[in-house]
Amino acid sequence: MTITEGMVIQGDGSRSDNSAVHDPPRLYVVQSGRLQVIPNARAFREAGYSPADVHVVPDDELAALPVAQAQDLLPGQSLALDLDTFLGAGHYMTTHGALSRTASGGHVDVTTRTRTITMFGGFHGGVNIIFYDAAGIPRGQTDTHVFGVDGTWIGRSDRTDYWSADLTPDVANATTGIAIFHFWSPSSIQDQIAKAVAIAKPIVDLIADVIKLGGGAKKSN
Repeated sequence: MTITEGMVIQGDGSRSDNSAVHDPPRLYVVQSGRLQVIPNARAFREAGYSPADVHVVPDDELAALPVAQAQDLLPGQSLALDLDTFLGAGHYMTTHGALSRTASGGHVDVTTRTRTITMFGGFHGGVNIIFYDAAGIPRGQTDTHVFGVDGTWIGRSDRTDYWSADLTPDVANATTGIAIFHFWSPSSIQDQIAKAVAIAKPIVDLIADVIKLGGGAKKSN
């Protein structure tokens, strides 16, 4: 049997020494040429797999593939991150994002609260999430979402919005962490972020740049 990308596999036990004690069998999915461990039945179900998807392969063939490092996001697992930012002049943004691995790639669900305590001065704030790999290099990002509020005496000064995005399989397979970015005057900063992602600027440098511009940023550990 040829082992291919996305295949769910387990060993056939042929390398067992027939002793009374055996290592527990493991189930894997092949992603980017590596074996990602599927840790439990819940993760298996949440990733959208069924028993019919499982292929049994010789242990020697299984051993020929490297096992992914523990920091990689596994099918059925999720990665959450919160960011609360004071943008100046009484303006605030708070975002909670959670990235989940799926059988077809990845999905992120996000809640963003935008608010001000100024009486007559509203603002527009932008938020996006960047997905980065084990080397800290951005591999993709969501669209920039812009939310506006009014001053407390002139209109709606506090709003909460829910948004989501899907990751393609190549981006999801490479992603080991997420970073949330908040910024005022999004029209001037969002282009800089997009260019930084396009040239694969390290995520730590990109975070430093946004903070220098008065925004907020935080990455998962």
